[in-house]
Amino acid sequence: MKKIYSLILSMVMMSGLASCTASQNDEDLTDTTSVFRSAMDIYGVEYASDNISDKNNIPSILAEDMCAVLETLRLNSNTQQNCIRTSDNSYEKVIMNGTYQAVTRSSGNEDFALSVALKFSIEKGQVYYWGTDYSYSSGLFDWSAQGLSLSPQKDADGYTYEFESETFLYFKVSDEADTIVRVPVVFRGSYNFRTEQGQYYFKLLKYSR
Repeated sequence: MKKIYSLILSMVMMSGLASCTASQNDEDLTDTTSVFRSAMDIYGVEYASDNISDKNNIPSILAEDMCAVLETLRLNSNTQQNCIRTSDNSYEKVIMNGTYQAVTRSSGNEDFALSVALKFSIEKGQVYYWGTDYSYSSGLFDWSAQGLSLSPQKDADGYTYEFESETFLYFKVSDEADTIVRVPVVFRGSYNFRTEQGQYYFKLLKYSR
């Protein structure tokens, strides 16, 4: 199932970080193993377990294209975005989208998006939380989450809540014999249900500590 995302990438690494894209020789050959190993060090890429239920649905891409996605997230990891409140027939919702654009070797500019929706209602001044929906849009990876923590912010007005979720991007790396790896991505923010204001961000776990 395709899902939602968009940001702008310039493949410029931080000073002192090894480049994820390996140097090309005179024949324009890429040392893919070096690219893959660099990605593990730079972005916190880790091997995924073999018992992933939907591993056949994970797109197979080059290690270099995986790096393009992760570098886009890294470059935008300190960008805080504003929450959007909406509603449907069942719930009020706080919508939080991350939209990005990666420059890949295979197909040029690739848009991708991550989206989180907190479902809630307010009755007699009390906030009731009804769950979280996760969705994404990309042909480069799969995305999943492991629940969300939601708690009142200390010393606040009782309507401001902090939330956090650890999610994972899953990649199938074609030039590493379709090895499946995952990358932890933290989703974190806060929202005031009375003033309808809040902010959030998506950040690679390696850079959130």
